[in-house]
Amino acid sequence: MRGVKLDTTGLTAEEAERFRAFERRRHDMLAGSYDDFFTPVTMHAIAPLLAAADVTAGASFLEVACGTAAVAAAAQAQGASASATDLSSEMATLGKQRHPQIDIREADVEHQPFADEIFDCVVCSFGIGHFPYPERAAAECARVLRRGGRLAIAWWDAPEKMRLQGLFRESIGEVGVKPPPDVPAGNAMLRFTDPTELRKLLEGAGLNDVRIEEHSTAHRVPDVETLWRGGLGSFAVTGSAVAHQDTATQARIRQAFERRAQPYKTAEGLLIPFAFRVASGRKA
Repeated sequence: MRGVKLDTTGLTAEEAERFRAFERRRHDMLAGSYDDFFTPVTMHAIAPLLAAADVTAGASFLEVACGTAAVAAAAQAQGASASATDLSSEMATLGKQRHPQIDIREADVEHQPFADEIFDCVVCSFGIGHFPYPERAAAECARVLRRGGRLAIAWWDAPEKMRLQGLFRESIGEVGVKPPPDVPAGNAMLRFTDPTELRKLLEGAGLNDVRIEEHSTAHRVPDVETLWRGGLGSFAVTGSAVAHQDTATQARIRQAFERRAQPYKTAEGLLIPFAFRVASGRKA
């Protein structure tokens, strides 16, 4: 798109491709465990995303970085004609098994296999921080969006409010380990916890009528073991940071994690609060 700033990450082409390959490899590996543990978490954002994207019966709908396509399935249940794409072949395959009625394709977010301006609604549920070049991703989403259509993006609030991730990040930080070698320092994992950055992203892609909505809720898990194993089996970057360590270091991270999880214990298990934002904009 003319005038769109393509990226502000500062990643070299080599770093970007290494990060992209890391994301593909990790999500291929984690597809099943992610769907079991973390898809139910991300489903808290489905209703706000569909509302922000103005999904109506008969609308043409695309979900990018779809995972197992839970959002696309919800859009189709509302009468939309849904398509979906994901970088991970294993995620796309599992999505097809879950939702055989949806057109799900393997594709990098920066290179969608669709013509210009054919979707009324485009949605990205918790994917934007995983992209090497978020501006290019947003521009590509805008390319396939019809004029008057809306793009809606969900992303997490800061770790102190997104406690499912925060507990892991703080425990890793307490022990003081290095991130995985294939994750570049300029990645966008925390950048879009800032609502100003979300707004800049959508406006930079040429969208107007940009709206930012705040959402907070909580997710219940039965015990610390379920949360630990679920997180390691879902979080591509954070889980890899733990798995990359030796056994003794992993044990220290686990000890810190168990201590930090204690305040969230209830009679029914752990109740973990988390917050996210939904940002949306309209193509003029």
